[in-house]
Order: sequence, then C-alpha cells, then structure tokens
Amino acid sequence: MSASEASPLLESSSDTDKLISDPPAYYLRIAYFIGVWAFKAIFTLGLGAKRLLFPRPPNLLHPEPKTYPIRPTLKSLVYRPQDSGDEPLPVYLNCHGGGWAVADPAADEEACSFLARNFNILVVSVDYHKSPKWKFPFAVEDIAAIADALLNDKSLNIDTSKVAMGGFSAGANLAFAACQLPVLKGRVHALVGFCPVLNQNEKLEEKLARRPKDAGTDGLESSARFLDWAYVPYGTNRNDPLLSPGLAKKEDLPRWAYLVGAEYDCLCYEAHRLAERLADPEAERKSIPDISTGEGWSQASIRWECAKRQIHAFTHVAEWTSKKEKERVKMVDELYHRVGTWLKEEVWTG
Repeated sequence: MSASEASPLLESSSDTDKLISDPPAYYLRIAYFIGVWAFKAIFTLGLGAKRLLFPRPPNLLHPEPKTYPIRPTLKSLVYRPQDSGDEPLPVYLNCHGGGWAVADPAADEEACSFLARNFNILVVSVDYHKSPKWKFPFAVEDIAAIADALLNDKSLNIDTSKVAMGGFSAGANLAFAACQLPVLKGRVHALVGFCPVLNQNEKLEEKLARRPKDAGTDGLESSARFLDWAYVPYGTNRNDPLLSPGLAKKEDLPRWAYLVGAEYDCLCYEAHRLAERLADPEAERKSIPDISTGEGWSQASIRWECAKRQIHAFTHVAEWTSKKEKERVKMVDELYHRVGTWLKEEVWTG
C-alpha cells in the first residue's frame, strides 16, 4: 500500500479538506538529508555509550525477545511480571519514540518494567522500521501487524479483554494510528500517550507560538523539520488520521484514553485538544488529586494531565544535577503509577 493510498478513514475526502505534503526546496532537502542522518548517528552512538558505560538499574526486569514471521527483522521485548501465576494477564503494548527515525524497544525499559512489576501487567515494547528508508505508513503497519501477532500468541497467555496500547512522542503517534486499522480496531481498549505527536497538518511555527513565554528554547525546534521530512512522503494528505491521529473520528479510537503533555513542549496543545474532543461533555469533570507537579482532570473514560514546567520527553531526559534528577525520577514514577492505577482500577474493571 502506498502512502498516498494509506487511509480511507477521513471524515471527508474532498480535495479542499486535504493538506498535501509538498517537497521543500532542493537546498532544504540536502540540509534535511544531512540533518536526519547526523541525528541518527549521534543518537545511536550516544545510546550505545550510555548502555556500555552505565550499569543497568537492578530494579528493571529482564525482557524476553520475541519475533514473528510477519516482521522477522523486528524484535519486540516482553516484560513479564514476577510471580504472575497461570492466570491470563492484561497486556500493555508500548511503542517507543525517536521521531520515527531512531531508538529501539529497550529505550522505554523503565516505564515497561515499572508497569509490569507494580501492576501485574504483561508489557511488550514493540519495534518498527525507521525513516527515512521506511516512510509513512510503514511504521503504522508494522505496529499493527506485530500487535496482531502478539495478541494471537497463545504462549503469552494474554487476557484479550484487557488490552491497552501507548507510547512516547512519535511512538504515541503510531499507537493512536495503528489501533484504527481493521486488524486492531475494537481489540485495543485503551490508549496512553506521553507527549504525543497528533497533528501533522500544522506548521512547526504555529506549534511553537503556543508555548508559554517563559518556556525557553524547545528541543524539537532544531530537529522537527528534518524528522518530518524523513517520515512523511511527498503528496501525503496531512489530515490523514493515520498520520495525524488527533484528527481521527471519535468512534475510530478506543473509548478509554490517557493523554499526558508537558507545559513547555510545543506538542502539548494538540494532546490537550484531543483530550477535550474525546471527553464526554455530559460527564462530570474531576480533578486528579494526586498530581503535585502539574494539573489534570478525569472525565468519564478520558484523562488529561499536563506536567508543569516540563519539556518534551521529560520522562527520558535526565537532569544535570543529582538533586533535580531525583526529583524528576520521583515525578515520572508517580506518573507511571497513576497510569497503571488507571488501567487496573478504571479501564479493566469498567
């Protein structure tokens, strides 16, 4: 399936409702090509050095690698809770971030281990082909195909009535997109998005303009353009809900969703906007009482949370001082605990 044929899910198919991705000037194509490959090289070297030089925290679970014939070159990591017994387990399918271009399933091992260890959830971190070699919609199809294989894998002993999917940044984009495809639609009951990319029909300048005046420089400002160029083929309709899942029809997404934004992140607005659109207007809106470093609300099956004074990928980017890093880790652990509690006590009991 070509990118231009990617999705029949738009509410309207008229040409006036399309925002087509046009090729940039030649000099920008050269700059973006250099930028994305330099980004991939630097990220890969940095991640490799970190894993080589710093010991793996002892509280992390040791995952089991899994591959399936449908995508034999893509390895998923299965985090099994300790002493889970013989009962079928709820499953959370995680999609890692990295601008569709970098990283791997182990990049989110802290979150995956936390949810599996503390909430008796089978957590699987899923991989996908990276841009620029593999452009939209290949990564979306990878996630959907592997998720289908995982849910059909009897050896994992999954309770298929309790399935959630989520991710970080571009990974959240893929999770919110993949669950709309026929092979997964109706089988995923909840979505979780941490700093998700949800609207690819807006220019970066518009997103940056919405940030608070005291936010400083956005980390995405230097990379968003070439990452977008590397992922989105020319001629793609940017209103396609597989590319911009924040524009999907409400009925094409699972009933339950937990969206997390960061106040200083240029992507915060689109996450908040989707939460508002999905929320039941007739339901009572309740504040989330256990947030000490942000604000948020719960309205029926939708939750929204904004981490105050935080940047994009605050869940992964370490602070420079040990004191601030301890505070960040504590805040992130509390966030993961709220997500796990929501899945266990609301989604999978409601």
